[in-house]
Amino acid sequence: MIEHRPYIFASTMLAGRVALVTGGSRGIGRAVCIALAQAGADVAVGFHDHADAAQEVCQAAAEFGRTAVPVQADIAEGEQVYGLIDHVAESLGPLDILVNCAGVWPTAQIWEMDDRQWRHTMAVNLDATYYACKAASRIMMERRRGSIVNFSSIAAVRGARSGHADYAASKGGVSALTKSLAHELGPFQITVNAVAPGMIRTLMTEEALDDRGGSYLSQIPLERVGGSEEVAGLVVFLVSPAASYITGQIIHVNGGMLMP
Repeated sequence: MIEHRPYIFASTMLAGRVALVTGGSRGIGRAVCIALAQAGADVAVGFHDHADAAQEVCQAAAEFGRTAVPVQADIAEGEQVYGLIDHVAESLGPLDILVNCAGVWPTAQIWEMDDRQWRHTMAVNLDATYYACKAASRIMMERRRGSIVNFSSIAAVRGARSGHADYAASKGGVSALTKSLAHELGPFQITVNAVAPGMIRTLMTEEALDDRGGSYLSQIPLERVGGSEEVAGLVVFLVSPAASYITGQIIHVNGGMLMP
């Protein structure tokens, strides 16, 4: 059983910062939104379909005295993402922190995968990251500061092993994009890093853990599945002043499942 410690971040660490978290209504994204608010940031909670869940996250963030707003967009559509970035700036102020957390993890072996599934996975996991980074970078470059955290995966390094080749390929693209943008945006004092989770218990992984939980546990030296808060802590660190000299890194959170 994971011992959750929800109050571990200094309430002034990110004071005055404005953050957008895509996929912020559930799972790891939800934990990231709340952790950022706990550390002092105002947060835009990105969502697609789950408006009630996004509103609940905003209420949780407000308990720390921060402003949080739900922002809806289909991030697979570039124009909606560009509009989303503008909306956040109008609602909360210029963007200081971007966390690209939204993603999909469908299951299909390559010989049975529908081409539309492949394209949709790329659109949500990779294209949307590009759209958001592009729009956010323009705001951050003008101010010569900012932090971007993208979400990659353990699968980007070792490949998928259970019918998720599209997911692994999209996350490999995210890792390469992250390093490239670190080079491009570094002169503007913008850091760009990626978090690469292993097996974390969320609604997205629930079915896989029910079906193959023993197999996953046998690969993890810590002998347990991770919690969303354990990933959120790394995100808060990467966007904080403590990580101001860290950029272009893909940092793994997997209980030892992969040791690159």
